[in-house]
Amino acid sequence: MSKNWIIPALILGGIFLIGFSLFSPKIESETGLEEGLATVTDITGSAVYLNQQTPSEISIKVGTVFRRLDTVRTFENTDMGIEWASGGAIRVLENSEVVIDQLDQNQPVVILKSGELFVEKFGTKVSFWIRKEGQLLSAVDYVASDKKYQNKVKDKNPEVDEVKAQLMNQGEVEKTLNAKRNDFFKCYGQVLQKNPQSRGEVLIAFQIQNNGQTQKIEINQTAIDDPAFKSCLVEVVARTTFKSFSGAPLSTVFPLKFE
Repeated sequence: MSKNWIIPALILGGIFLIGFSLFSPKIESETGLEEGLATVTDITGSAVYLNQQTPSEISIKVGTVFRRLDTVRTFENTDMGIEWASGGAIRVLENSEVVIDQLDQNQPVVILKSGELFVEKFGTKVSFWIRKEGQLLSAVDYVASDKKYQNKVKDKNPEVDEVKAQLMNQGEVEKTLNAKRNDFFKCYGQVLQKNPQSRGEVLIAFQIQNNGQTQKIEINQTAIDDPAFKSCLVEVVARTTFKSFSGAPLSTVFPLKFE
């Protein structure tokens, strides 16, 4: 039998392996597996994490990189620092469980399922979020809502300090909008007439000018995809006037749950 085919076969095999090695990183890049959202900076005690590729728990150490939908669990007497690519940082305390994720705008978010965490740094930009008990808050809003950890923030950047000072009024923002709930639910009532099964959470993002007027109002996230409903919610916020304050405009989000 002729063996002239062996050399061409080896050449083709080599080409295939080279092509596969070049193509594999591309596949990984498109799925986002290579993109780390956060890194462990220090850890005392023990913790593990789970990801979508590995069914078993993986021990966490300094330098561990977390990707989207990684679930992190800390045990007793554990204290762990996690830093985002943006420079922001959080500290996860003992007996806690968090999920590392990403919003539609590619902004990182940590979902606190149980236990406690606090913000250590906002970073060069206030660009990460925390979801706790169903409420989505920016890092600064989270600090404002949890006074016992406010002195833990290590940022000394004057720009960040200015944002912190302004967003300490988040409680006033929520108080003002909570007084408008009847108007928000009138919008919801119009949706129910068309679709009685409509349910879900809505996130309204907007900016408050220092004269108390609202601008740049948009629906960031909604489980109720009805244009008239969204427009109605935006109109309620547009008609709302807040107390005036000094400094730059205040950017914030307000969650609503319709059920």
